Order: sequence, then structure tokens, then C-alpha cells
Amino acid sequence: MTTSYSFPSALRLGFIGALLGIGSGTAADTIDWKTVGGWDVSFYPSSEGCQAFALFEEDTAFFIGFDNTGGNLSLDITLLDNRWRSIENGSEYSITAKFGNESPWTLAMDGIQVDGFPGLNMLIDANSDQAGLFIDEFQRKGSMTWSFGNSPLGRYTLRGSRKAFNEVVACQRSYLEALNGSSDPFATSDPFRKKGQ
Repeated sequence: MTTSYSFPSALRLGFIGALLGIGSGTAADTIDWKTVGGWDVSFYPSSEGCQAFALFEEDTAFFIGFDNTGGNLSLDITLLDNRWRSIENGSEYSITAKFGNESPWTLAMDGIQVDGFPGLNMLIDANSDQAGLFIDEFQRKGSMTWSFGNSPLGRYTLRGSRKAFNEVVACQRSYLEALNGSSDPFATSDPFRKKGQ
């Protein structure tokens, strides 16, 4: 399957708004960082994290990035799909994810129902070996396959995933540096900034 970008922007914003509904933000709070390799990288104030977003065929939305709520940096992985109506909010589901020909992952993901969009979500300590390996496989492989038991959830392209996640990291670093007063993440794009400042 290939990534599809022909969906109406309202649908795309609906998915983004649904993810933001987990926190206290709204779609208007999202700060676009960059579009790279077919992925939209944005900062989500409600989770204090940067994430890459892709909308795949059959309207499956995939988010991967960071959640820094409470100062605890986690890798945030979310899939949303309107076809998964029987997912129960707060229930745990054993999901299998496989990147290319790597060994499959068995993930304990939480069911979410946000603004009418059902899906799956999990947080992993961003400093753990598990998060590092997950990101490595996500960036290196050309596709990922997700399933629940014997039921396939989808096979999705990872074209551009290396560049996209590198931008997620750059975005998150800029936010954390700004949070610590180290720098202005938007200084290089400020047209009012005088040269030599």
C-alpha cells in the first residue's frame, strides 16, 4: 500500500484533532514544523511533543513521536482508524507490529476513543533500549505490518520515515532547548531578526 495524500484537509485535521483530544489542546494549537518525505511533522502543545503523521490508504492515521507530559519524555505511537469501532477506550490490546523482515513486536496498546475516532496508543520510555530499537527499525525498513491476533490491521509504507523521524528529533530538541531558555527554535526563520544578532 502507498501513503495517500488526496484526502480532504478536514479529514486530516479531524485525525490531528482527535489525537490532540487526548490532552487538553485543539487542532488550532498544533504548530507545523516541516513536511518531509510525505510525513507531516508538528509540535503538539497538549503533549509537549513533536510527532510525525501520515494518513494511509483506507484512512488509517499513524503518529509517531514524543510525549513530554510532566517532563517525562516518552515515545508515543498511535494508530487511528474509523473502521475499528469496537475498540474500547482504556482496554488493553495485544498488537503485533513488524518492520520489513525483522522479528515481530508484541505491543500492549491501549484502546482510545477520541472525538469519535477509535484507535490504539502506547507510550514507551524514550530513553529505553526498546524505544531505540523500535525507532531504528521504523527508520530502516520500507514497510510496517500491524495485526491483532489473526486479523490484519494494515501494511503501510515507511518511505521517508528516516528523514521524518530525524525532523521529529530536531523539533523536540528545539522545544526542550527553548523550554530551558537555551535558544529560540524559530530564530533562524524570524524575518525581523537582524543579521549578526
